[in-house]
Amino acid sequence: MPSRWLFAAGAWVLIALGLAHLFGHYSLVTAEAVDESHHRLLELMRGYQFDHGHNFLRSTMEILTGFSLAFSVLSLGLGLLDLVVLRHSTGWPPLLRGAATVNAGVFGIMTALALRYWFPEPFLFLATAFLCFVTALGLSPRRD
Repeated sequence: MPSRWLFAAGAWVLIALGLAHLFGHYSLVTAEAVDESHHRLLELMRGYQFDHGHNFLRSTMEILTGFSLAFSVLSLGLGLLDLVVLRHSTGWPPLLRGAATVNAGVFGIMTALALRYWFPEPFLFLATAFLCFVTALGLSPRRD
């Protein structure tokens, strides 16, 4: 069934996104300055801490690191969850259609955000996942 294959492809794209982002995360935390302005910017991002209330002191780099790791974990987790849904949806096709609907909506929005705010690599992964899920949705059998 093509909708199942496309759903599986979307799940694997999310897993690949999580792994690629995790490898990219390493370059974020080990970045070296290329000039004096970049050095000063990295110094401020790593060293200057804000009080975010309740004595939670965090630098911009710590916040960015946390969100970066969370994005990797979330992508991996959703991809794995989609594989579990795929496995258990054989006896209940509406489950796959519902999951494809949610994924298409979420990754459609994420693709738009990536197009506006990020760089090409996450955009391409997210757009590919979105296309897989929206096509799987379009090809999945409707409930009567």
